[in-house]
Amino acid sequence: MKQDKTATNIKEARAKFDSYGSEWEKTLFDEDSGGYLVTEKSRILQSQKSPNELKKFDKEQDMCKTLACNGFAVEHLDDKKGESYDIHLNGIKADLKKTGSHNNMVNYAKEAIREQGAEMVVFEFEKETEEIHAEIKRLQSKKISGIYYFTKKNKAVYRL
Repeated sequence: MKQDKTATNIKEARAKFDSYGSEWEKTLFDEDSGGYLVTEKSRILQSQKSPNELKKFDKEQDMCKTLACNGFAVEHLDDKKGESYDIHLNGIKADLKKTGSHNNMVNYAKEAIREQGAEMVVFEFEKETEEIHAEIKRLQSKKISGIYYFTKKNKAVYRL
């Protein structure tokens, strides 16, 4: 589900990327897809508070880079009071979830939407199993909006 863009769209995306102010780190612009990643500098500072925060930040950055390389505009956000979703994905509030198992996928998605203020969920699955595909179908049947990809499957992105 790569976000296909024309040369004009890529030029417009570059202009948008370049227009971000000093409160943002311009982390990545993908010349092929027009996708990009900008990171709130306050989020970078937050990541330096503890080894666990740094590990979480690195995981989120890796996921954001995958999305940017697939043509998405990604704003990696600092935690806000009352809302704790991780990113804006093409302007939509989204939460990032990385998991190695099918356990709790639906619960993760519900929590992201009901409690964290997200409108959609982005899943990275460390492996591809029948159980994960069954849970993806459950998410679809519950009309939970999101996208997903598999770590080791060339990181192609699919809609829920």
